[in-house]
Amino acid sequence: MKKIVMIAMVVFLFLGCVGPRFKSEAQYDKGEWSGGAYLDEVAKIKRDKAELAFDKEVGTMAIAKLKSQSADVGMKDGVAQGYKGIVQNLSKYRNIQISIRHQKGYEVKSYVLAPGGFAEDYLLPGDYCVVYVVNGVRQKKEGVFTSGPRLFDYFGKKYHWYAYYQE
Repeated sequence: MKKIVMIAMVVFLFLGCVGPRFKSEAQYDKGEWSGGAYLDEVAKIKRDKAELAFDKEVGTMAIAKLKSQSADVGMKDGVAQGYKGIVQNLSKYRNIQISIRHQKGYEVKSYVLAPGGFAEDYLLPGDYCVVYVVNGVRQKKEGVFTSGPRLFDYFGKKYHWYAYYQE
């Protein structure tokens, strides 16, 4: 009896309270439980694949919408450049570098603006971060915005996105 209890304890220690295991997604979908990946691993893989497919579909739809709104969209050689927006330095005394970065971290555009200066430009649909650099020092203040079909009234003009620095 002691041997059976000891074997059961050893098996429990090695296996723990694990759920069912699957060899493939098809097996998971059918509910057939046998060796392979654990339930939560397969579920995570399926969720990641679904999110990737969704992001791809949203990107395709955004580009299609972008092409259909040529009045608000920059076009160059028949290729959509993105939604029109503005960056502006509202400081009265300082030159400012305004960098626009994609949410994934890479820099998309950067502008050096004199006091009161601005630049109009185009960005593809997506979420972006704004980083401000004053006298070579990156500021703690950062912004987040989305370039998309929504219009904003910025000092009496319509833009799809905007970023500004103000002291």
